[in-house]
Amino acid sequence: MKVKPIALTILPALANAYKGDMTHYTPGLGSCGYTNGPQDAVVALSVSMMANPPNPNNNPKCGTYIDIFNEANGVHQRAMIVDTCWGCAEQDIDVSDSVFYAVAPDGDGRVHGIDWGGDAVGGLVVQGRGEEGSGSEL
Repeated sequence: MKVKPIALTILPALANAYKGDMTHYTPGLGSCGYTNGPQDAVVALSVSMMANPPNPNNNPKCGTYIDIFNEANGVHQRAMIVDTCWGCAEQDIDVSDSVFYAVAPDGDGRVHGIDWGGDAVGGLVVQGRGEEGSGSEL
């Protein structure tokens, strides 16, 4: 019996993703100085990921985007960094209600194993995988 070699391809974007829990909160005036609400596609990163300068409004991560991917259901969403999550572990993210229920419609408040990343923070940057209604050009 002849054995054929199998080629295994790992997508670089997914191989470099951050992975953590996703929770949701009601945004208001965030550490970046932006005021947002639950309908806005926004995210708060952990204290260690934000690495805020003395004036957090001047953080270069503020106003940049991350791509969020739920491997369990294949949903992608883009969200703008606007705040610092003081209760998050390093790779956890806290998102607005609109993002949370788009990514995890059946989520109970905390979803484990969410992949994410963006140009300003590194990690996952999903390209060419946009889904209609996702609010992103992934």
